[in-house]
Amino acid sequence: MKAFVAAAIFAILAAVGAAFLLDGSFQTTAYQAYATEGVRLGDPGSNLVDF
Repeated sequence: MKAFVAAAIFAILAAVGAAFLLDGSFQTTAYQAYATEGVRLGDPGSNLVDF
């Protein structure tokens, strides 16, 4: 029982740590990630067509 509780606590801590790490620094939108001098990508909301 102690091993199960320890594993559950470790899994929760690992999930919270990974979510904090990925949400803070690694995830970017496509128009931010691929914005170099050779690519002109704007805000994706500006080129949508309303019907």
